Amino acid sequence: MKIVKQLVKLHKILFSLAVLFTFLSVILNLCWNRFLAQLLDILENTDSFYAGNGMDLFLPAGILIVLIHAISEYLSSFLSSCTCETFAHEMRMGYARYYLQSDIRTLSKLHVGEEQSAMQNELKDISDYLSENLFALMKQFGTFAVTVVFLFCQNFKLAMLSIVPVIPLILYCSFSSKILKNYTQQCQNSRKKINGSADMMVELFPMIQIYDAYKMVQDTMKEQLSEWGEANIKKERIAARLMSLSGVLSFAPLLALLGCGGFMVINGEISMGIFYIFINLSGNVSGFLQNMPNIYASFRRFSASVERLEEKLCINTQFI
Repeated sequence: MKIVKQLVKLHKILFSLAVLFTFLSVILNLCWNRFLAQLLDILENTDSFYAGNGMDLFLPAGILIVLIHAISEYLSSFLSSCTCETFAHEMRMGYARYYLQSDIRTLSKLHVGEEQSAMQNELKDISDYLSENLFALMKQFGTFAVTVVFLFCQNFKLAMLSIVPVIPLILYCSFSSKILKNYTQQCQNSRKKINGSADMMVELFPMIQIYDAYKMVQDTMKEQLSEWGEANIKKERIAARLMSLSGVLSFAPLLALLGCGGFMVINGEISMGIFYIFINLSGNVSGFLQNMPNIYASFRRFSASVERLEEKLCINTQFI
């Protein structure tokens, strides 16, 4: 992943701004939930609140949070999209720069099918991952981490009750991620074979005509397409089963939270506002862990593609 570090250094200002506004939007989302929790507590004690003239500052503070949150969300989305596209463009240009700087001896040793497969598969996977997952994953992880700290600050006992049931889910996600990794790699290898065979057909088409080898080539392509199709179907079937069970397990923290939290509200240990915060933000913890198998599989595919092309990506680092 040395290439990614170089890209971050090369565009550190743009990357830092994107990260800053991404985490700012996460923090403001928690502030908005805290504001709504206080609003619920106000409904339980309306008379004393109006007697203290608290509404003069309370409503403007809520409006300010909404405005800043909207601005930060827009800037986060805009800057992250620009950063990801810039990184993807640098990698594409770096791949082209490698061939332009190579000598004839190096170019003559290259296999056309493998290089075409790299452009069609690895570069596309890298570009898609950067644009769809890089900052989205960063925001999900930041939301997960900040939410856990925020919940512990609100009520330690209830936070433990809502987080402890997540531990079996973490273990399950670790187990399922390893399984998905293997099936994902099989799909990548099958697709690479198809691209190599297609390139061979284009290069050797005159020879295929001379020796009337249409049937042999057709059977080979059918076999490879069948292998690729079976690998993808198997991967999707396994992923659906693993994600379904992960979804069922993710409801365990919410059930524990509803039972224990409701009992604490009835006994007066916590307010309705605090209970609302835990109910509303519990998905930030369990939802992130529920998607861990797919997140891990996507990251492994991205890192594998980067590692395969790392030696052929000449990034212009003169400004680092």
